[in-house]
Amino acid sequence: MNKKQFLNTYKKIDALEKKKAQASEKPTLYRSEHDERLIKDFHYAKFQKNLHNAQQSKALKALLEKDNWTEEDTEKLLNSLR
Repeated sequence: MNKKQFLNTYKKIDALEKKKAQASEKPTLYRSEHDERLIKDFHYAKFQKNLHNAQQSKALKALLEKDNWTEEDTEKLLNSLR
């Protein structure tokens, strides 16, 4: 073999390794960009609803103003967040 053949062989090997590296990247989590947008919008709307409910909850406000909490207070907090 001559030098040129050796160099071409190394170039082919490098190209194969790059293809393998690109193929081993993580697959996308969503099927399409539209699905991704819908799912993210749904989660954002759910978060906004929970935030609004937490801010408007009188029981939660009363618990947050309390200094010393009992087990019952902790249970009330968990129930109000569900």
